[in-house]
Amino acid sequence: MSGKGELPGNGREAALRALVRVEQDDAYLNLVLPSFLGGLAADERALAVKLAAGTIQRLNTIDWAISLFSDRSPHTFTPWIRNLLRLSAYQLLYLDRIPDYAVVDEAVRLARRFGHRGVAGLTNALLRRLAGEAASLPWPDQNKNPSLYLSLKHSQPQWLVSRMIKRFGFQEALKWCLAANIKPSTSLRPNILKSGPFELIEKLGKEGLEAFESPLIPGIVRIKRGDNPAAAQAFHQGLFTIQGESSALVAPLLLPDPGDTIIDSCSAPGGKATHLAELMGDKGQVYAVELQKSRLQLVKKAARRLGLQSVKPLLADSRSLEKQNLPAPAAVLVDAPCTGLGVIRRLPEIKWRRREKDLLAMQFLQLDLLRSAARILPPGGKLLYSVCTTEPEETEQVVEAFSRENPDFNLEELQGRLPAALQDDTGHGETVSLWPHRHDMDGFFMALWQKKNWK
Repeated sequence: MSGKGELPGNGREAALRALVRVEQDDAYLNLVLPSFLGGLAADERALAVKLAAGTIQRLNTIDWAISLFSDRSPHTFTPWIRNLLRLSAYQLLYLDRIPDYAVVDEAVRLARRFGHRGVAGLTNALLRRLAGEAASLPWPDQNKNPSLYLSLKHSQPQWLVSRMIKRFGFQEALKWCLAANIKPSTSLRPNILKSGPFELIEKLGKEGLEAFESPLIPGIVRIKRGDNPAAAQAFHQGLFTIQGESSALVAPLLLPDPGDTIIDSCSAPGGKATHLAELMGDKGQVYAVELQKSRLQLVKKAARRLGLQSVKPLLADSRSLEKQNLPAPAAVLVDAPCTGLGVIRRLPEIKWRRREKDLLAMQFLQLDLLRSAARILPPGGKLLYSVCTTEPEETEQVVEAFSRENPDFNLEELQGRLPAALQDDTGHGETVSLWPHRHDMDGFFMALWQKKNWK
């Protein structure tokens, strides 16, 4: 099993190494893969990205297909052979431009390198059988077991598909499945203290990046897929923040004024804290609270890059904000930890790591964070809740529970604060729910309360 410590020789090997690392370290591909791409030609780098990302996106379908042609479950193989079979199966099932014989031959070569002669023979036999049957796999019956059918046909967790069917019906659940497999555009939020959207588009164009204004959110810039905005000079000059469009909607809902004191209680990596500071003209204070020191460093780095002085990083537990002796805030933002099921288009690893039981566990934490924020808000203060997920346990049920416990907080109407393109079909007026299949945006939920002024 030599060669595991060497640099990858081609894109397939780079993808294999990255997939093993993702699995063994419970890591995310976008953070792991770049370390394996150095020294590869551009076409091989592109192949590695496509293979690794596609394999993770289609993981349950791939494992099911492998199991059809093997007496062993994929989980009984070593991580190296398991992930080699997966990325090879992905090519056979989903890519047309690579000949089957080339996929099999390369897989056998890598199996010898990362396994042994016996497993190389098994790899050869299994993949040849899969290649011959790829066009006629025995998919589950759509009518008898619709959730299993959608789960395997469109590579989504069956428990989550079942919830979508129950919530929306089969046809809309299908639309959600399809949308959840389409990687979204990368969006940029201009630093309004340094640049407007059109100036940013022009500057990025001069650096070779194709950019255009979002059709959904005025002022937000999208870039062509495949471009890397973090490498642009404009990024290092602090002219923009890379931020999803749904996420960029959150901070403006507070209508912050220059001079305000605002607490961002779960701040890392800092996108919303820096957005608040920019909206306030960098006048006032945005306390960016984070529990982990390493994550707080991300906030500090973002504020420094953007040239913001009003962001005040604070290492603390946001479940006990009253212990920090902070000044009375005009608002508290609770962008709470959640299952992240709204961003599986960007991070497909999430859908394979989450379980249905995680929803209630997150709800307990989310309510604790809201209670802590409520304790430090003065009369008239605003409390904004946001999560990048879509499930009721973390969205509507949290709002209902908090409102029931806190009758001195009024739920505010939010629909009128959204851009015109999102005014319809995003919620019930008092909350905002965004969906990839309805809005071409990350799944997100937002709710806003104001503490009553008692007289």
